[in-house]
Parts: sequence; C-alpha cells; structure tokens
Amino acid sequence: MASKVELKPVLKKFMPSIDDDTLDYFQSMVDTDAVTASSLKEALAPFIESYGYASSLEEAEQMCEEMLAHISGLKETVDEDDESPARLQRTVNMSDVAKTQLSAEEQAQVETLWGFENVRKKRNTVMEFNEAQSSKMERKAQREQRKWLEDLESQFVGEEDNNEISTMMLPDFSAGHREKDIHVHNFGITYGGKTLLEGADLKLVYGRRYGLIGRNGVGKTTLLKHMANFDIEGFPRHHRVLHVKQEVKSSTMSVLEVVLDADVERKALIAREKELLELQSTVADNQQEKVMQEMADLQERMAVLNVSSAESRAASILAGLQFSEEMQKASTDSLSGGWRMRVALAAALFIEPDLLMLDEPTNHLDLEAVLWLENYLKGYEKTVLLVSHDRAFLNDVCTDIILFDKLKLTYYRGNYDMYFATRRELEIVQQKQHEAQKTKIAHMQEFVDKFRFNAKRASLVQSRIKAIEKEIVVDAVEEEEHFTFSFFDAGQLGRPIIQIEGVTFGYPDKDGRQRNPLFRDVHLGIDQTSRVALVGPNGAGKSTLLNLIQNKITPWEGIIRVNPQLRIGIFTQHHMDSLNLAISPLQNMMNIYPHATEKSRVAFASLTFGKPHIVIMDEPTNHLDMGAIEALIDALKAFTGGVLVVSHDQHFITNICHELWMITDRRVVRFEGSFDDYKKVVLRGIRSKK
Repeated sequence: MASKVELKPVLKKFMPSIDDDTLDYFQSMVDTDAVTASSLKEALAPFIESYGYASSLEEAEQMCEEMLAHISGLKETVDEDDESPARLQRTVNMSDVAKTQLSAEEQAQVETLWGFENVRKKRNTVMEFNEAQSSKMERKAQREQRKWLEDLESQFVGEEDNNEISTMMLPDFSAGHREKDIHVHNFGITYGGKTLLEGADLKLVYGRRYGLIGRNGVGKTTLLKHMANFDIEGFPRHHRVLHVKQEVKSSTMSVLEVVLDADVERKALIAREKELLELQSTVADNQQEKVMQEMADLQERMAVLNVSSAESRAASILAGLQFSEEMQKASTDSLSGGWRMRVALAAALFIEPDLLMLDEPTNHLDLEAVLWLENYLKGYEKTVLLVSHDRAFLNDVCTDIILFDKLKLTYYRGNYDMYFATRRELEIVQQKQHEAQKTKIAHMQEFVDKFRFNAKRASLVQSRIKAIEKEIVVDAVEEEEHFTFSFFDAGQLGRPIIQIEGVTFGYPDKDGRQRNPLFRDVHLGIDQTSRVALVGPNGAGKSTLLNLIQNKITPWEGIIRVNPQLRIGIFTQHHMDSLNLAISPLQNMMNIYPHATEKSRVAFASLTFGKPHIVIMDEPTNHLDMGAIEALIDALKAFTGGVLVVSHDQHFITNICHELWMITDRRVVRFEGSFDDYKKVVLRGIRSKK
C-alpha cells in the first residue's frame, strides 16, 4: 500500500509517445491512494498491449510490475505472516467496489470510466425519466407553495387596520436623495418561512407603467405590501409609495371626505401649517426667521402636492368612477363593498404617489369606469405598478411587463400581447437549443460507450467525456398546466327561446310609487345563436334586466316569454357566495346536484352540469386568473347555446360577443357597430366631461 502518488511521470517514462490526454485517462483509471501491482495490471495491461509496448498480455503485466518499482516512495503492503500477494477469494466486481467503498464523487468518476450500466441508462432513458419526474415534482411544489401562500395571506385578512384604505408611509427626505427611478439589486423576500424571491432585482423607471404578472399565489400581493412598507432592504424611502387595499371601512364620513382624508402627507402638512401660523405670533424675534423658512419650505411642498386644488381634484376623480354628486356627499356606510372599493381606488388616484400600486383595480368596476381608469392611468406622469388578470387592461395601460416566476423578476418591454409573443419566441428558441444539446450529448455518449475500451481511441473518449461535463444544460421548456372544461350539448329548442315584449321596469321611490323607470318599452329576443354583451353606465339597469329574464322580479309593463323547456345556466361575480368553503368541491357539487359525480372547479362545474340552453353571466371574470378566463372563453366558443353577459373585461367581450345591447336614455337598444366602436363613443364622452 502506498500514499497517494502521481502516476503520470512514470507512465510517460514507460510510454513516451502517448499524448497527455491519454495519460490523464490512464491515471484516472488507477486508485492512486492504493497502487498495487494487481491494480496496475487490471487497469493498464490491456492498453499497454494494444498500444504495442508489449507483445503479449504477460509482457504487459510484467511492465506494470516494473512501473510499480519506479513509483517514487511506493512500498507494497504485505501481511506480516505472508509477504506474497494475497489471492482473492472471489472475483471483484468494480461496480460493487464503487458502491460500497467510494465517496459519491469518486463513485461517479469510476462509473463514468468503467461504463457501468446505470451510467448509460442515466444518459438515455433514466435521464429522460428524471427530467419528467423533476418537472412534475417542481410543479407539485409550486402548487403547494401557492396554496400555502393563499392560506397564509387569508389568515391576515381582517387583522389589518380597516380604517386605512391604502398602505402609505410618509416619505423620508432626510438623506437628501431625489432620484426618481427605483433600483434594488439582489434582494429577497421570505414570508412565513417560505422564500418568495431570491437574488431578485427591482427596476422601475420613473414615468413607466408596469404590469406585474405571475401565477396565483406566487407572491405578487406580498411583494406590493413589502414595497409599500419599505420592508425591502435597499428600497429608497424618499418616494411616496402607495398600495391600494381592497375596500374602505364603513363610516359616517362622506365619500368625498374619506378621499381627502386619505392623503396622510397632505394632512400632516396642513396640521403643521396651522402650528406655524400660531407660532408666528408668539415666537421670539430671534426665532422668526427659522419659522418663516420652515413655512416657505412647507408651502413649496404643498404646491408640489396641489393642496389648494385638492377638493376639486377629488370630486373629478370620483365622478370619473361613476360617483354622482349625491353619492359623493353620502356616507360610506351606505355603500356596498364594490362601491367602497371604488372609494379606495379614488383615494389612491387623488394622492398621486410617486409609485402607485394597484391590485386587481378593475374587479369592482363596470366597463365605463374601466375605460375611464385606462384613460386616466395612460396620462399618469409618475410610476404605476399594477396586478391584473384583465388582458385588455394590461395591453392598453402598460408600457412594460414584469414576470414573477421561479423566485425571480423578469422584465419585458411592451404591453401584455408583446410580452406574450416575445416569451413564446424565446421558448421556441430554448426548446430548439434543448433538443440540439440533447442530440449532441447523446451522440458524444454513444461514441464514449462504443470506444471506451479501445486503447487507440482513448484520447478521443477522454476528450468527449470532458466535453459532456462542460456542457451547460439548457432545460426543456416547461409546459404550463392548462385548465379546460366544456359544456354538455343540451340540444336545440324551437323558437322563441326568450322574447322580451314591451317591458318597462324601475324601482319604487321612497313613497312606493312607480315614477321613473330604468328603461321602458324594451323589445328584444334571445336564441341559441345569440352572443350578447349588455353595456351601459353603472346604475342603468344591466343587472336588473338579467333578473327580469330570470323571473326574479316582475316588469311594470310588458311580458317576457320563455320556452317552457328552457334551461338557463347562471354565473355571476358572486358565485362563491353560494358555496360552502368549509366542505370539499365534490361535496358542494353533491349539494347543488345530488347525483353529481364531477370533480372540477366548482363554479364552472355547477354552470355546465345543468346542461343549459342559455348562459347568463354577470361579471364572470372577477376573481378568475388568466388561465381560468381563457378556459371559460374556449368553452363558450364551443358552446352550442346562447350567451348573455355583463362584463367589464374587454378581452372576454371581444372574444365571445358579436352583438351589443346598450342601455341609454331609459331605453335598451342594439348598438350599431363593433365593441371598438362602442369604446370610442364612451371615450369621447369621458373626454367631453374634462
């Protein structure tokens, strides 16, 4: 036995014409921690004979013994009782030695050299299996993390101060920084013991509008909260940063007062101004200059924030979000949750922060309000970061897209459609590179396996092994899981399916009198080929008309004729309200349909299971992610029945509907033109009110 030795000089002495790569290859085949005559003979004798340095195997083995004698400092270890080499009791399998006596790293090296079966398998079928298993396990881990994050964040709902309609901290100008861009390098976020971002970069250029996208539960809302609270190390604190919460708390304050009260910096400036005015009449003469200077600085800041025009600006924003003058004066406790969300949004726009962060801002808005918000944000001169599943909204508003995925933030220039096209092109290139690399490695491995024991090609084998090891693996493109569902074929009914004849309806006034109808003398029809979007300003009566068709309320005048065999499927923004979240999806289905055995997303399952001839939808895309929205669009495109929908989602409308019913001036009429034409009409009205 000997200590670890360098064999290459000895090998070079006995085989002077062998190149260095081959010598490295020979040395790697011998355990230099325990060089013996038998190990040299077993590893090198066949090659010595093959290269012509010995005329027979016996002569090659003799040369190996001579090599051993020339190894500096090497002394062969023998038993005390028997100095002759010990004869093995059984044949030694080198793969068994590798498994039982070597470290993991050494085992991998030996297996590569000796061509054990598992090496070849790993380069072929096992490698492919491992890729599939790894991808499957990664997707499972991502699903578990998303569910964990959603559950964890839901535990904090209600724990925050609902008196605040947004998260905003006063900026800190003490450091003297004034740069407007935001750059934070190599930061991470850990939430509840889970890593959401690691080694990520945050890059926001002042004046640009960013859409933050990613799978549900990946941590988008958590990122916005950390930014708003300055909880990210290195995040600049001199910015006015605001993150809109879901809705305001009910209170006796008027809507306008709540919006004005939301700007904490404005409130602080006004309070300090009052204090300084009082100080001017009481402070000593030698302090007057100091007070006057502070007052000048304060008024300069108030001018930057447009404090003097605060009330008119707040009223204008509220009007754009469909608040009438009467509603602006009403207390927030008279509003529904959806309207209180609009108050929160109005307050955020009123504050005009340096960084405005909006989380699903369109969920509680009607189409007209969404179009107004789009127009407003496109003219916003500061930085916007928003989370939204409304594809058309992202297209119209965003100048950049940020993808939150795999613990990183990846940046794309352009709107959502441009991001989608760019990413698709990059994935095509990546997949081609993966396939090419896979073919290249397989070809090199085939050469290694074929000529591993061919002494004349040993240098070529070694060079290919090194080339394989140096390859930087290009991963296969991971296919995202796509949710799909479909409607049952309900069969065709004879006409008319639904016929609206001379219908007039409104709600009684305080005295119970029927005075001002929402709409009058409506004449329209729906059949199984209809694809209708019902449009009009908030409060015009869109949801009311849907309720009339469902026979939930009775018209003042006229009649709605419905085929007695008709089955209607209903899907509304409040579909979750009817589900018991304490029981499983299957149990919910069993409660809705006692004989149901479908396991699917309960809302869609309950919609399709009744085999409807007509589907009526009221803001169906609220709270759905992009994948679910696309699944709904695909299902409705293949649906053989009629569709009547109220929605603010422009992408959804343009993909499903080819007819618009517009409620205007107390009438319900067919709009002559496309959805884009209707959009232009609404935008002209918005601009005319400025």
